[in-house]
Amino acid sequence: MFSDVSSAGPAVSAEQALEFVARASALLARSLDYETTLRQVAQLAVPEVADWCGVLLVEGEERELSSGYEDPELDAVLREIRERRRETADASESRRVAQTGEPILATDVRTAIGADVDERQRKLVDRLAPKSYLIVPLAARGRTFGSMTLLSTRDGRFYGPSDLAFAEALAERCAVAIDNARLHDSAERSLSVLHTVFSSAPVGLALVDGDLGLVRVNEAFAAFDSGASHAELSAAYRHVLDTGEPVLDRDMSTTSAGGEQRHWNASFMPVTHADGSITGVIAAVVDVTERRALLDAERDARSRADFLARAGAMLDASLDYEETLRAVAQIAVPEIADWCAVSVLDDSGDLHDVATAHVDEDKRAIAGELRRRFPPDPNATTGAVGVARSGRTQYVREVTDELLVAAIDDPEQLALVRRLGLRSAVVAALKARGRRFGTLTLANAESGRLFEDADVQLAEELAARAGMAIDNARLYTERTRIAHTLQAKLLPERLPDIPGVLVAARYRAAGELNDVGGDFYDVFPRSPTEWALVVGDVSGKGAEAAAITALARYTLRTAALESAPPSDALRRLNTAMLDDDTSQFATVALAYFSKAADDAVDVRLALAGHPAPALVRNEGTVEMAGRFGMMIGLREDPVLHDVELRIRPGDALLLYTDGVSEAGPRGQPLGEEGITAVLGELAGRTPQAMVDALERAAVSAQPGEPRDDIALLAISLEPSSADR
Repeated sequence: MFSDVSSAGPAVSAEQALEFVARASALLARSLDYETTLRQVAQLAVPEVADWCGVLLVEGEERELSSGYEDPELDAVLREIRERRRETADASESRRVAQTGEPILATDVRTAIGADVDERQRKLVDRLAPKSYLIVPLAARGRTFGSMTLLSTRDGRFYGPSDLAFAEALAERCAVAIDNARLHDSAERSLSVLHTVFSSAPVGLALVDGDLGLVRVNEAFAAFDSGASHAELSAAYRHVLDTGEPVLDRDMSTTSAGGEQRHWNASFMPVTHADGSITGVIAAVVDVTERRALLDAERDARSRADFLARAGAMLDASLDYEETLRAVAQIAVPEIADWCAVSVLDDSGDLHDVATAHVDEDKRAIAGELRRRFPPDPNATTGAVGVARSGRTQYVREVTDELLVAAIDDPEQLALVRRLGLRSAVVAALKARGRRFGTLTLANAESGRLFEDADVQLAEELAARAGMAIDNARLYTERTRIAHTLQAKLLPERLPDIPGVLVAARYRAAGELNDVGGDFYDVFPRSPTEWALVVGDVSGKGAEAAAITALARYTLRTAALESAPPSDALRRLNTAMLDDDTSQFATVALAYFSKAADDAVDVRLALAGHPAPALVRNEGTVEMAGRFGMMIGLREDPVLHDVELRIRPGDALLLYTDGVSEAGPRGQPLGEEGITAVLGELAGRTPQAMVDALERAAVSAQPGEPRDDIALLAISLEPSSADR
């Protein structure tokens, strides 16, 4: 099958080559497991066709498998050389074949040891004694996704053109087997997902084929199908199959064998093949019987529906936890109840009233005394405690004295309850995100009204909305507290006192959610006579931005201690961010400053993709200082520049983030011109006055809250007694 380098033709006939390919195809056809197929392909040609075989896959993340070599040390050096060549641009022949689809035939490589190997590897390659190799593409279904390398180290076995043709035929079979295994693996995952969807979906699902046969259904759809009109269903299926148009939100009704009628919302969507043909229908049905009953009840009592709408608006009006609790208690009084109480379970499982509203203030005092003197039994199975634990609503249409006497043993407690004058009561559970955390109690007394079944439904709906609103407010309040705490930890607790220098700073987070922003500033000493100013902006928000902000602050604090210019510290930060393997980047302005002998301040400044600071001169001119450099975290060796400035008495240097320069309409931001205009009016003023004015300008440049965080940091010489 293989040619000697000096011979003119192949060693075996075409029939023998075909026989090998046929045997290889039969072996590959035994398994559709992806990993098994890859291993078989890598080992298939050894030792009959080659002494070593490597398979490189380039779709997605690059991956290489090999047959292995009988000598582990030689196998390791083969892997090392190939891996290093893949790391060097255009050095990997295997990758080039996978990308171009053009094969490579190296008939005789006995004297062609690569120049890119070290001495240890050269000795091992000499021991390996390679004779010949060829690399052929792995292609299937119109795309090339890898390559296969065959290496001969056997004396007298040199590959020729006929061997290349044979290897291409073999690679074609291997590629089809690999792609079939990949497709099978993908199909298995898809079937697993489909099974999960059908088994766990809270709605009825069915897959219908082109002959209107049910291929797959879940239990909910089976319950629907058993009572539905098959003629109506068939008409919907046929419409989708014939037209390709979905049928959405169709109201359908079913009647069970016992005569129970249920209502459903049904939708039918086409299932299309890769060629665009329609192969079936996906049907989804939702049981809306209870919803229909609630809607019917609301139509019968429009005032209740209006109340729920207004209640929802009130609950959505605030995300403050305490305010939401008060709003829930006040919503129902006096429109649907004489008094309302909101109770919440604490961490130990005890139920506590946290908000109460009552039409009669005197009754609120009685209720408060009752709670203090006779707190609820935490092990009770009835009342508010029982509802909070079970989630089941308790409803007493009419509270009679006989009922009170039977339920309350303590005479003093009974007397207090009688003073409340209760006539009717409903206790519903507060729930959100699958958990119960409290109760909503509605009671009538002074009005004499008795709750009906419709009122119970209303109370449960109100409790559901209130529960979600309360939980949202709790989560928001907790998140805001965490965000404020985390943001505070990412900024200096206070600005240091620097002899002869005034310093002012301002930070303003953007957005209603008060998420942790990526802007930061810092002021710290480099030495007894020199200080550092930092203003930066990390891409993104949230926990990742906070982590990079912390990394930036503390890396710069450490790097700034070295006797090197600011650009060196920025490069240290760049290395730290790249080593952190983050996808985020940052812009930073870093300045070192120290007092000069002539009462001036000498500044060394470096900018890493950051807006140029404003140097406000005492005479009223404003200069944009520094040379623009590359951002941090994008490449290994960013271009950065150090410049030197001098701040004279009456001058000020102000650093800011792009939340200031980009404030305002997107087509007409504040920009450097706006910043210059604001600061030009403040020449000779204190740094505090400058940061205050610039913050006001950025905030007022557009309606509503700023789109981006704002960080400002300014310094100037402290004026002398005569200047003051």
